[in-house]
Amino acid sequence: MNSENFTVFLSMRNIVRKIVIDFDYYNESISAETEERSVEGGTDIRHEIEKFYEGKSLQSGKTIQRIIIPERLMNAAVFGISEEGSTRSAKRLAWSKLLNVKQAYSAADTFSTVNLDDIDYIIISGGYDNTVNNRLNSMIVSIGKSLQLLEIKPNIIFAGSRLSLETARKELAKQGIRFSAQANVLEAGNYASDEDLLHQNTVPTMLQQMTLWEEIDDLKINDIAYTEALRKISDIFCMKRSETVLSLLFTDDYSLLSHAERGAGTTFFKNYAVPQEAGTLTAEVFESVFNDLLIEKRTVFDENFQQKEVLAIDDTRETVVFEPDRLIGVSLTDKINFETFIRLVSIPGVTRGTIYFLFDNQGIILAGMTMFLSGRSGNNSFLRGFFNTKDIRNGWIFIPYGRFRKGAPAIFVEKLENDRKEDIVLKWGEYRVIEINPNSVVEIHTARGVRMSRNDTEISKKTIGTKESRKTLIFDLREEMHKWK
Repeated sequence: MNSENFTVFLSMRNIVRKIVIDFDYYNESISAETEERSVEGGTDIRHEIEKFYEGKSLQSGKTIQRIIIPERLMNAAVFGISEEGSTRSAKRLAWSKLLNVKQAYSAADTFSTVNLDDIDYIIISGGYDNTVNNRLNSMIVSIGKSLQLLEIKPNIIFAGSRLSLETARKELAKQGIRFSAQANVLEAGNYASDEDLLHQNTVPTMLQQMTLWEEIDDLKINDIAYTEALRKISDIFCMKRSETVLSLLFTDDYSLLSHAERGAGTTFFKNYAVPQEAGTLTAEVFESVFNDLLIEKRTVFDENFQQKEVLAIDDTRETVVFEPDRLIGVSLTDKINFETFIRLVSIPGVTRGTIYFLFDNQGIILAGMTMFLSGRSGNNSFLRGFFNTKDIRNGWIFIPYGRFRKGAPAIFVEKLENDRKEDIVLKWGEYRVIEINPNSVVEIHTARGVRMSRNDTEISKKTIGTKESRKTLIFDLREEMHKWK
């Protein structure tokens, strides 16, 4: 068998999109066809999927994969003792679980004003594991007395002092409330993503593994959480030890980030949720996000007292450097096109080096993750197909290291297309996008003192072959990009 195809449905607000992915084993390439239908709120999505197959014969025993992209993120209310200590840690924990922090409280607040309307999760942090914290215990008791708690029945995650865990269980683990505990985030700084929670907080149980047509009992819809699919993108594209990958998913009303770093025998993940409309996103927003996502600076707080003084363990200001090996963007909104995507992630003083990117404005990469998540035979050959597809924009961002000298040569490009050679000289201060046609070769050299990435030697060289797909090369030599913060 030289090829394989499978169908995935993306269920979004007012739209159901059918994506048929065809994988060519011989050429290691992927192609996709998409078709979508508009739906009204409250419509049974199963019936809408059925319409795609009207008049077509279907194979009995087939399982249809579906990824559900909800209209909004799940909301969290976070509680801590100090604003810049445990409350901040609770926020980071909520973001790591891809939750929207809708409310944030500290022990200085009056809990009679706590509002749990539209809250799906409560996250509690505070205190150190070897010290009894009466303020934390008092806060837990106050939350337990909320009349809204039994009415709303939110999920509760306790991530505070282990000496207060039994108090939390007694006061908060009530009937109908899913209570869970994890390590003290203030002390351990453990924001590792929880796969079970990532699935639970996005896919209602009633939607999992449903029969599509009653007359064919073994024709199923298998639902996969969009958060699982996003994390799987980061996982599989992080191919080697010491590599890092950042995957981004954009919708009209929120964006999600999943950062993966491959270590010895395991992969470490950090997630982040941005509950902001796509049309209002800016590079400044993402600079703040990268600071939160990439820096976990330890601090010391006296959580037994109401104070805002923070004692930093290390007063040296840490510089954020954003240079992943691969950057994967999936946009399910017209408000984030390729140019906007590049502008958001190219942050002056933060983004640098050489970054391979893929940008997908149809959801093909997201849909492709069902190959890995549904127990099918997704492998490296299939993964390489994404690099060769014509349906996904891909290439490199080059923001080199080196001393900025406006007008001086920085990068030399030799492009060989259709037996025709073209030499291009790029100078400090320029911004240039170069499109490379299929079956072409490009050689990139840097001027003396210029490096393509942090690990390159003083003289850098890179050769790129495009095979059957086009490549986009972005050279950002503008002055503002090279004033490192």
